[in-house]
Amino acid sequence: MNLKKILDNPVISRAIFYPRKVGVPANLESNIIPFKLKIGSNVIIGGYTFLNDKTFPTILYFHGNGEIALDYHYFASHFFECNVNLAVADFRGYGHSTSEPSYTSLINDAVPTYIQFQSWLRDNSYNVKTFVFGRSLGSICAAEIGSKHLDNLRGIIFESGFASTYNLIKHFGIDIPKLKPQDIAPYSNDTRIQQFQYPTLVIHGTTDYIIPTSEGELIYKNLSDKFDKQLVLIEGATHNNIISFTDEYFKPLCKFIETHK
Repeated sequence: MNLKKILDNPVISRAIFYPRKVGVPANLESNIIPFKLKIGSNVIIGGYTFLNDKTFPTILYFHGNGEIALDYHYFASHFFECNVNLAVADFRGYGHSTSEPSYTSLINDAVPTYIQFQSWLRDNSYNVKTFVFGRSLGSICAAEIGSKHLDNLRGIIFESGFASTYNLIKHFGIDIPKLKPQDIAPYSNDTRIQQFQYPTLVIHGTTDYIIPTSEGELIYKNLSDKFDKQLVLIEGATHNNIISFTDEYFKPLCKFIETHK
């Protein structure tokens, strides 16, 4: 069974990706800095850093499937309260990134994006301490990065993320005959999460019907007990309004960053 071919099937891509191509606006605010990270001979990952203070650590944020990096200018000020900068990277085919998205490209692009972003931080005289944040589909990127030993990585944050790729496919109503959970394990977040050696914070809403709360709980369960791990379930929060629960969301996030920076 060719798992890469299955996962990158256009049927799956149409179900999980909603790319929006948007160029870099001409009149950005002075603290919104676009970046372009060359991660392959023909692939550029674009995004934006929302600058708070160059001496602060930075969150490298991987967003959900219907979002783009520039959307986060609405939320950056909330993250600033945690004494961090916020950098949001788009997937292939989103924002001003090049190429087309696929499931396996999310995995393959994650570590190169982190490494090239570290170079960007150094080149622009930022503090290189970094937290990686994966929301929803972006949890694929966070899981891949967290499974590696990488310089300056201080911790991983999952928000509204999923653990099981098999569960994700089934939840979106995609039927792949004869596919079993163990077949897809090499491409599943929970497999990578078991390898984590970083502090990890898991945030999930209790009324999330897009990625059920059980997936956040499964992320937490698969994390090693040898390292700090925290599960924050926000009562009444759904997949797309969770960030509006500002106290419940940002207080544990700020405490996690302060503890591990």
